[in-house]
Amino acid sequence: MIHINIKVWCIAILLGFLLGVIIPLIYSPWPLLARSLVVQDRLTKVDVLVTLGGDLDRELYAAELYRQGLAPKIIMSGCGSSAAKMAKKATKAGVRARDIILEEHAVSTYENAIYSKGIMLAQNFKSAIIVSSPYHMRRTKLVFERVFKNTGVKLLYSPTNNSDFNVDGQCSSERDKEIVRREYIKLIYYWFRYW
Repeated sequence: MIHINIKVWCIAILLGFLLGVIIPLIYSPWPLLARSLVVQDRLTKVDVLVTLGGDLDRELYAAELYRQGLAPKIIMSGCGSSAAKMAKKATKAGVRARDIILEEHAVSTYENAIYSKGIMLAQNFKSAIIVSSPYHMRRTKLVFERVFKNTGVKLLYSPTNNSDFNVDGQCSSERDKEIVRREYIKLIYYWFRYW
């Protein structure tokens, strides 16, 4: 009986070594880790676009979706003057100022969801496309789905199309790897903090 347990442990250790050391040396996990962060839904017309502050040009992608007729309104969600700056860039890109709603209090993805939810429910919006950077979409979806649970609001997710994240599909740059590392740490933090 003891002899069998030793064999099982030896096999388990060997498999762990293969999975944890040898396979990553042969096949880099970075492309899979990077792709797993990106969420892209098939887009349909919605009541509003919700654009999260942070990286540059998220608002330009939202303006593009607006011009395509996917939504008549855009919520610019960001801390203080960043929401106003986003709105200014969006108006220069063809969005009517009256179609922009500013949310100027959020300082985190969680607060983006909380404050946007308040605006959406007050305005009776029943559907939205959430716009953020590709690497930020997995966490964004987890947070927004949690915050909007049981509201009946339909949420779709669309990452910006002009990001320089993982452009080669291999996550080969050190910058991309750092973004992936940081985003998985944030995912773990958010999991424990908000669930």
